[in-house]
Amino acid sequence: MKAFEFTVPERIVFGVGAINKLSEKAKGLGTKALVITGRSQRPEKAALVKKVTSLLAEAGIESVIFDKVEPNPRSTTCNEAARVCRENNCDVTLGLGGGSPMDVAKFTAMLAVNDGRMEDYMPGGKYASKPESELKCLPIICITTTSGTGSEATPYAVVTNSENGNKPGLGYDFWYPRLSIVDPELMVSMPQDVTRNTGVDVLFHALEAYISKIATPASSIMAAEAIRLTVANLKKALDNPEDIEARSAMAWANTLAGIAISNGGTIAIHGMAHPIGGHTDAPHGATLSAVAPAILSYTWKGNPKVYADLAKLLGAADDDEETLAAGCGETLRSFLRSVGQDVSVGSLGVTREMIPTLAEDAFFTMSGAMGNTWMQLSVEDAIKMYEMAL
Repeated sequence: MKAFEFTVPERIVFGVGAINKLSEKAKGLGTKALVITGRSQRPEKAALVKKVTSLLAEAGIESVIFDKVEPNPRSTTCNEAARVCRENNCDVTLGLGGGSPMDVAKFTAMLAVNDGRMEDYMPGGKYASKPESELKCLPIICITTTSGTGSEATPYAVVTNSENGNKPGLGYDFWYPRLSIVDPELMVSMPQDVTRNTGVDVLFHALEAYISKIATPASSIMAAEAIRLTVANLKKALDNPEDIEARSAMAWANTLAGIAISNGGTIAIHGMAHPIGGHTDAPHGATLSAVAPAILSYTWKGNPKVYADLAKLLGAADDDEETLAAGCGETLRSFLRSVGQDVSVGSLGVTREMIPTLAEDAFFTMSGAMGNTWMQLSVEDAIKMYEMAL
């Protein structure tokens, strides 16, 4: 068996009603929190913000609200949140919502206590290579309201550079939240398109961690279970949003998949999807769905066994290894079609003329994910896969 390291340093409080434990679990993490959330004006969101601030008050923590986070958040939003955090002397950040608010909470926790702007820490920035040991970070709390992104369980965060459209995934160990709340009841009111896009994000985290070159026995076990749960429950959650068992299964799959990518990484699917989101502002789940079948069909020869195993987890009928592996992309496409997510990169606004730029961006901003794929890829390979996905 290969030697490996395994890390799950955050405290995760999981289950129906888990939000009510916030006051107990948050004690001692700070005295004033910047509660970072999205722009949604839904009544359910306003009620949840009020509940969270009330629970924080019970823990002796004051609250300041920052509710300007957009989908696919921009670096300028992070800079503004950090300014608000400093001006109000906040000493803990709390991300409330989906991946966007949680990721902004991570960036804010770092930017508020270090020099520079968000752009300085992104690829090409003056602090991009600064060692983590020379940086500081405030404590982070995450409360997820979607079954997707897994940010509550990872040291990663994603933001689009407002200056050039690059959308890198960044990671620091200090971004592991000190406390994460995963309460499936908070997910019942998710709109169907959010359930779909975040649900397929869970699937891609899991399947990419499963077939990553740096997968470990521990991450593979979690990834496989997350795939199984998603295949069995995503359509149930779409068909019946109030099915709390399906919501709970998807919430657990999301957290498992987040732990899996923290230890097993992602591959070219995330590597090539991020540039599309950065340049078109398309939903993350849609960008992943658009490129994934082509990537699996192009790269399966790098490790036929693991691709064949993945195909079976996705529901393929038993067959010989090569047939399963070669058909893995189409097996995935079949599942995506069953949940209404069979999309192309062209339908997201990508033109053939954009493809060379997207391919270059994939290697510039997501080189780690590109390198985790079971095939040595070049920019020319990425161009071919984007063209297959048009």
